[in-house]
Order: sequence, then C-alpha cells, then structure tokens
Amino acid sequence: MNDRVMQFRVGVMVLASAIIAGILIVLFGDLPSLVQATYPVQMNFTDARGVAEGTPVRKNGILIGRVTTVSLDERGGVRVVADVDSYVPVYRDEQPRIKSTLLGDAEIALVPGRIVPPRTRLGPDEVLEGAVSRDPFEVFSTLEPKLGGTLDSLVSASESVSRLADNIDRIMLGDDNRFENLARKTERALDAFTLAMDNTNDVLGDAEARRRLRESINALPDVLVQLRGAVKGIGATVDSADRNLRNLEGLTRPLGERGEGMVARIDATIGRLDEVLTQAVGFTRALNESDGTLGRLVRDPAVYDDLSVAAANVKRLTQELRPIVNDVRVFTDKIARHPEQLGVRGALDRGPGLK
Repeated sequence: MNDRVMQFRVGVMVLASAIIAGILIVLFGDLPSLVQATYPVQMNFTDARGVAEGTPVRKNGILIGRVTTVSLDERGGVRVVADVDSYVPVYRDEQPRIKSTLLGDAEIALVPGRIVPPRTRLGPDEVLEGAVSRDPFEVFSTLEPKLGGTLDSLVSASESVSRLADNIDRIMLGDDNRFENLARKTERALDAFTLAMDNTNDVLGDAEARRRLRESINALPDVLVQLRGAVKGIGATVDSADRNLRNLEGLTRPLGERGEGMVARIDATIGRLDEVLTQAVGFTRALNESDGTLGRLVRDPAVYDDLSVAAANVKRLTQELRPIVNDVRVFTDKIARHPEQLGVRGALDRGPGLK
C-alpha cells in the first residue's frame, strides 16, 4: 500500500468524522435545529431580564425551542416569540416562566397549570401570559436583613444558653445547697407517691373492693337520676315556701297595719281575763272554806248522804208519776178527739182509745 492510498483513506475518515460530529451537534446540541420543523409561540412578560434571541425554551427540563424575537408591546410589557419543535404540543393551561441562574443565564420554562382533561392546544394567534422567577441574588439581598436579625437572635440565644449553663454550674457545683434541698424534697415526694400507690394497690388489689367499686360506678347514673329528682323536689319545695311566705306576708301586712288596735283589744282581753281569774280565786277560796255550802258539800259526808237520799227519792217519785202521766196523756188525747165522750165512764175506761 503506497502513501497516496493511505492519505486518501485518512482524509475520508477525517471528513466522515467531521460530518458525523456536525450532525450530532445539530441534533443534540444547543444550536438551532436546521432539519426539525417548528412553529411560533407568543408570550407576554412584564419583565424579560436576561432573555435574548437564542434563549432556550424548555418543557419538563427538555429543550423544545429557542427565542427568536424579543420586543416591547403596546401595554408596556415584553413580547417574546419562540420557535418550538412541531412535535411538542403547547397547551393553554401552561404558563411560561423566566428562570435565572447564578451566572446570569436565563431560560424559559413552560410550567403546566391545573390540568383538566381534555386539554386544549394553543392556537396560532393566542398569547401565553408569563411570569418571572425571582433572581437568586435579589432573593439573597432581600433575605440579608432577615439573616442579620436571625444571626443577632442566634447570638442572643447563645448568650442566654451560656448564662443558663453558668447558673446550672453554680447550682450543681457551687456552695449553694438548694440543689441538695431540691433533691431531698424530690426524694420525699417520690416516697410519698410510692406510699400512695401502695395504698391504692392495697385497695384496688382486692377483688371484692374492685367489685364494690364497679357496682358503685354502675349505680352512679341511678344516683344522679335520684339526685336530679331530689333537686327538682327541692325546687318545688322552695317555690311552695316562697308562695307561703308571700301568703304570710299578705297575712301579716294587715296585722301590722292594725297592730295598735289589736294591741289595745288584747290589753282589754287580758284585763277581763285577770278579773275572771280573780273571781275563780274567790270561788276556790269559798270552796275551800269549811263553813260555806260548797265546802260542806265537799267535806261533810252527811250532806253528801242527804243529797244522795234526796236524789233517790226524786228517782222513785219519777217512776211512780210515769203511769199517771201516761193516763193524763191518754185522757187528753180522748178529749181532743172525742169531747162528747167526756164523763166518768169515759175517763175511767182504760181501753186502747180512739186512735
């Protein structure tokens, strides 16, 4: 193989490599596509800082086009036109957003909004309203005062922690015995708590005590119902007492208004009662005297015997007079009914009469 053939082959390989590298750069690099069909997409921004011709347009992080025109519109905003690959659909719910990097480079990202199927593709004359993400340096500048305040707060907090540590060190390791007193009090409190828990365990550890406690808890609703009824009864009693007090007030008010006259009448009544009591005293004195009639009646048995005999005679006389009274009644009845029969025979006839 001579040198000319070798040079020819090397030249062919170099030329083929250059062609392949160019094709790869065009297809996968950042250079504008020369073989891919595109369509324009119009976008409006209030501020298009960093956007220029050739600025990449990405969707979900993938390069889909580049900016071709940047101009001011009649509303005072910025009109941006980008050529997007024809196979990539752009929908009405998507929003173009300008993002800036720390190096000052800008790119436009299409961020999908609220997706409600079916989605509608953007028309040829429709314009997407865009937004601008804040510059990282601007965000940092706005955060600088807050970071300063945060650092001051951290310094103050560190000083407070340092003072707290000093106080704890002084309490724990110093000459002050407050920590020892606190420890002793804590130990006594724990002992008391342990004793209380032991007592509680002694009470609740008994099955019979637990059964009674359970029965008491189960009976608690009935007790509450009875208590509610008792409270209602107390309320009714209070209402009745209130009515009685009002009635008593209605009774005592006239008594208070006529109190002077009533007191006068009570005084006169007491005077008459005193006179009656005086007469009763005189009567009892006369009864107690042996020479008086009542005294002899009480003390002399002979007087009592005479009165008893007189009473017996009166009783016997009454029994003897009863037939006579009956005859007189019959006689008067006959006279009243048949006065023509009046005579000796009619008067002495003890027949059944003319009734």
